[in-house]
Amino acid sequence: MMSAIVDGLLAATPAFRDTARLFDDRSTVEAYLEFERALAEVQGALGVIPAAAAERVAALCRADSVDLDALRDGAGRVGYPIVPLVAMLAERAGADGEWLHFATTSQDAMDTGLVLQLVAARPLVMGPLDEAIGTLAALTQAHRATPMAGRSKLQHAAPITFGYRCAVWLDQIARRAAALSAAFDAAAVVQFGGAVGTLSALGADGAPVRAALARRLGLGVPDITWHVSRDRLADLVHALVAAQAALAKMAGDITFLMSTEVAELREPYAAGRGSSSTMPQKRNPVLCEAIIEAARRGRSAPAEMLEAMLQDQDRAIGTSYLERGAIVSAVTLTAGAAAVARDLLAGLEVDTERMASNLGATHGLIYAEAAMMALSATHGRVAAHSLLHGLCHTAAATGRDLAAVAAEEGYALPPAVFDVAGSRGAQDVMIDAVLARIAAAHGGAVDGGAPERPVAAEA
Repeated sequence: MMSAIVDGLLAATPAFRDTARLFDDRSTVEAYLEFERALAEVQGALGVIPAAAAERVAALCRADSVDLDALRDGAGRVGYPIVPLVAMLAERAGADGEWLHFATTSQDAMDTGLVLQLVAARPLVMGPLDEAIGTLAALTQAHRATPMAGRSKLQHAAPITFGYRCAVWLDQIARRAAALSAAFDAAAVVQFGGAVGTLSALGADGAPVRAALARRLGLGVPDITWHVSRDRLADLVHALVAAQAALAKMAGDITFLMSTEVAELREPYAAGRGSSSTMPQKRNPVLCEAIIEAARRGRSAPAEMLEAMLQDQDRAIGTSYLERGAIVSAVTLTAGAAAVARDLLAGLEVDTERMASNLGATHGLIYAEAAMMALSATHGRVAAHSLLHGLCHTAAATGRDLAAVAAEEGYALPPAVFDVAGSRGAQDVMIDAVLARIAAAHGGAVDGGAPERPVAAEA
């Protein structure tokens, strides 16, 4: 089991720990047993195997029937866990054991077991992700009129609102969440094909058994066996890692805005969190760091899944554990990152006074675009750009206000140029569009709760 000692804050979240447990040895065996139990029940109900034998076999497909240590030893000898698992259960079933694992193959059990684990993991990933989206939507609405500096290449560019910045984060994260939900849906299909996928051992009963098995397990029915078609799982891993990256983009922005010289945001306070062993004044962005690290760790998983798609003929060699490792890593990291992002946003401290103060740090240079557009009316855009470039250089070199420098050079700029409220442009239209889409996706309402009270009142 992974731990916070070696995996940091991310592994301390219940979502990460609970997701990791879903893929441990015991839970994996329980998923295989669920497949075998459902298969016996379905085949018994359809008359493919004797009903009495099906009942006996299904009753034995329980965790307390399995010696995990012996199974590990057997898997180490055979190379896969299903053969020793079936042998162990068949021995306990006696004469009825011949009907266990009937007309199926190891990969059917392993693939369907993995799918069942992913179905169980889905709410642990999507739950905190949806909560983070709800809180981010509330922050967007609450701060749609809070002015702050927009930054290009980490330098002041033009004024924006904090609500607009939140909406940019929200737009991408929500889109990734929707894609992830769809990828979970697409991957939730049963695997049942037998030796080479054709269900030849069951003849005419093959398709009905597969459909009934899928219904029993709550899974979809594929058009054709997917033993060597791994694209659904590859899509799911890509969607998981893309969600990590979307959260990490937000976390990276927050980290910058927490820097001492900027100080516009702060992570939620908790005693000791983010402290340094030698610098007691430190309040490091440890929540953001955990999210960013998850994305950095996860980005190799899609490449491994693409490698696993290179399957040989009707059964692959050398990809099973590569694929599983990438999937488990991606799903646990995303669950942890989503949980941390939810907590980060729920208590995010927004210093609106500092945001307003920082707007004036460059003495009006942040309004240079608006000034250029104002001068374009009489000088043309190209000439206006050249004029403003020179005026801005003078203002920056002398530390004087852009408006004063421009007036001194004979280019009086209208007061509206330096009106932060007038620089909103189409921000509100775009914020409304994002919020409307999020609300529609959540049935007309986004329940993220009210954001924490800002550190300072809005300027």
